[in-house]
Amino acid sequence: MEPKDSAAGASRLDQREPSLYYQIAMALLCPSALYIACLYTAAVTLVLVRAGAAINIDGDYPMSSSVQLAGVKGLEAALAPGAVSPSFDLLVRVDNGRIYDEYREGGSVTVSYAGVALAHGRTPSFRVAAKEAVTFTVKATAGAVGVPAELFRLMSAERRWGAAQLEVSMQLGWPGGCDFTSAKTLAVHANHPTSEPACGLPHVTTLKLAADFT
Repeated sequence: MEPKDSAAGASRLDQREPSLYYQIAMALLCPSALYIACLYTAAVTLVLVRAGAAINIDGDYPMSSSVQLAGVKGLEAALAPGAVSPSFDLLVRVDNGRIYDEYREGGSVTVSYAGVALAHGRTPSFRVAAKEAVTFTVKATAGAVGVPAELFRLMSAERRWGAAQLEVSMQLGWPGGCDFTSAKTLAVHANHPTSEPACGLPHVTTLKLAADFT
């Protein structure tokens, strides 16, 4: 009877203790499975974070602005009889995409043609509520009379070809001032709303100059 008891005990021991091969397999597979699970979790988290950023769940967007040319005077040769100083009437719209109110102090506007500044103006101080827009006009004027001769010839030719474009650079004032020493130019297409760049970067918009503007 004792051999039977010994055999039964050995059988029960075999059932309780996994084989050596099983232990080795588990030792190899468990770390790999854990590593794969960690990678999967990280990938899912990254996808969700990027999706949330793309969707912008809180609806907070930068301010944007657009500029339109409402009127022009004084675009004649400087030596022409009755020549007057160039002046430009600009219509500016600022949209606040933020979820909080925004405030801007008075800033500067420069109107140029072919890289030559023709007139300067100032933007007013304003406050715009969250998700609202504000519209204001800016008059840019010059101290000199008319347009320099060479620039006027270029402007006249390009206006006949329908290729004349003004460049309007607008810098909205920031509360408390700002360091503009590292400012760079941000060029955008004519009349297309543009997101407000970081402090120190002006809005630069190209506006088509029609042949009938004088």
